[in-house]
Amino acid sequence: MADSLYADAVIGDASLRNDPRGSEFAIALALAFYLAGCTLLVTTGPTLGALHAFAAFIVLTAVGALNQLLPVLTHAPNAHAGSVTALALSFAVGFVFLIVGFYGAPTFAAAAVVLAAGAIVWVGWSLLRLARGRSERRTRTLLAISLAAFLSAVGIGAAMAGQLAGFAGLSSILSIAPIHAMLAIGGFAGMLVITISYRFVPMFAIAHAERYGHWAPAWGAALGVIVAAFSLAGSTIGTRTGLATIVVALVTLGAQHLKTIASRLRARLDVSLQYGRIAWTFAVGAALTAFVATWIPGIFPSAIALVLLGWLSITILGYAYKVVGFLTWQGAKARLPAARLPALGSAVDLPWAYGALALLTMGALATAAFMPFAPQIARIGYDLYAFGGITAVVAIARLAALYLFAAEEERGTKIDHRAAR
Repeated sequence: MADSLYADAVIGDASLRNDPRGSEFAIALALAFYLAGCTLLVTTGPTLGALHAFAAFIVLTAVGALNQLLPVLTHAPNAHAGSVTALALSFAVGFVFLIVGFYGAPTFAAAAVVLAAGAIVWVGWSLLRLARGRSERRTRTLLAISLAAFLSAVGIGAAMAGQLAGFAGLSSILSIAPIHAMLAIGGFAGMLVITISYRFVPMFAIAHAERYGHWAPAWGAALGVIVAAFSLAGSTIGTRTGLATIVVALVTLGAQHLKTIASRLRARLDVSLQYGRIAWTFAVGAALTAFVATWIPGIFPSAIALVLLGWLSITILGYAYKVVGFLTWQGAKARLPAARLPALGSAVDLPWAYGALALLTMGALATAAFMPFAPQIARIGYDLYAFGGITAVVAIARLAALYLFAAEEERGTKIDHRAAR
């Protein structure tokens, strides 16, 4: 019974489901960039190239996930799989140009053009779909804020890439790199995770949606990001005020998260929520560290590690167990409606998933703790994190293969029965 309610809640009305192939392609590319980020972290350290590989992972996951979620959550129009595939591919090409540029290739100009064009198309298209949505006004508004922050971050990033490519007139643009980071990490990725969690946590826990609490913390987080971003250019008081607001919002959201989990109908806590519970701890730790970094600038890299490797990546990987499971289940059902597929609630290989979570947690903590002061020791954290990341991706791939191969086996069985007749 619980699995049935769970599937109905997350998958939604069949008329609101997109063709999953576009989202599957985008998320597959995202996981490839995540593996690239883990590899670069181990081989080159916490460079800008590695950081932007993780950024590509977040952006491509957002492209794939929002494609499926907008119709279900907001009743926005469906999208063609080919359009989503093209967008995902353009972002992938742009991020490849950007990443290799940080390692010496003359590709910054190409990266700026491709990523800026892709961002304009995706954000514009997504905002039009949100405007045509017929429900969830608060969700649509917060998603619009997240997308606007992404477009602003890409605009600043494109200008910085132009300076790195040697364009005249952009000699001082790198000075606003902290604003770019705040908009990209806090405004886009952070607000996206917060907004989606208002729906995902009750769904995954099979709990009453209202138990997640009111929306004031989400608005507070958005306000804090805006204040901090605009203050980074020269107001320390404004920056601290914005970051303090974010801390309060995240602590409140974490409490709502735990309250929702406590009201769940499932006896066993879902693996995605286990990831989420750890990730929210990283979120609060990252915000507190960033706040303290306004007095001790040397620990700012630790805040980046906590938010990027901890909060955002662990949250996305946890949610990916469900999103990938549903997408591959939906695809298998579309090919063979009568196929007997494994239950969604028990499809994740838990030893792999929890082993990955333990390694990711230890790796992110060790990286954040030692990176500013003991880089040689921090390499242990890089290795642990990369091992955990690879393990998580393997667990997700095994989950996808479970439905893909189950459908093909069912197809083969039916063919054999027909031949026998």
